[in-house]
Amino acid sequence: MKTYKYETHLHTSQGSLCGRTDGADYIGAFFNIGYSGIFVTDHFFGGNTAAPHEGRWKDRVDVYCSGYEAAFAKAQVFNKEKGLTGTDKEFKVFFGIEQTFDGDDYLIYGLDKNWLYDHSEVETMSHEELFDAVNREGGLMIQAHPFRMRGYIRAIHLHPRDVHGVEIYNAGNRAFENDLAEHYAREYDFPMTSGSDIHNVDFIPPAEGKLNIGGMEFDTPIKDVYDYAERIKNKEGKILR
Repeated sequence: MKTYKYETHLHTSQGSLCGRTDGADYIGAFFNIGYSGIFVTDHFFGGNTAAPHEGRWKDRVDVYCSGYEAAFAKAQVFNKEKGLTGTDKEFKVFFGIEQTFDGDDYLIYGLDKNWLYDHSEVETMSHEELFDAVNREGGLMIQAHPFRMRGYIRAIHLHPRDVHGVEIYNAGNRAFENDLAEHYAREYDFPMTSGSDIHNVDFIPPAEGKLNIGGMEFDTPIKDVYDYAERIKNKEGKILR
């Protein structure tokens, strides 16, 4: 039976200061290893963003969203050239956000560019305020790699009241960090997700075929970010490791 795999945690050079790959360059690479789509989740203004920290709000948002928009535009051309448009094989690109507080990161699905235009206060929202905003839009808030420890992360912070679920597999984590995340999610009965946290297209194996570098797998195609949010909240999908 055909299944549909989606990368849920991805960074571009346009939106993330640590990104090394143009959003457009991910499309063919992920398609070639059997993925049906990607979520672009660049670092937002609380984290390592490539967008300016000063200036007109709209201009800052435009820069932030440019990696997603490059990937989305490329996917439209790619699908047309491959004859995939309108079929269940169409490669999809979805918009997401990775917001950072005090070293703890959250993947947000369901707040789009127009929402950002209208809500400049999002930049200074607390965990609880952001979670409430995401809930009002029918979106999803996932704590990314909650037990990651690096030199730039001063401490582990958990906010179980302010998330819908936990990323239990992150390809950039050490195995024990993923194991701790899974234990945390199971103890709180949270929905669980997986993502590669890719910053460079070279992380994808060059060979064509069905390979996994993280993400979620479903029996039917994802329609939009709200469909994805509901599936995760309902604990649907397979974790890819």
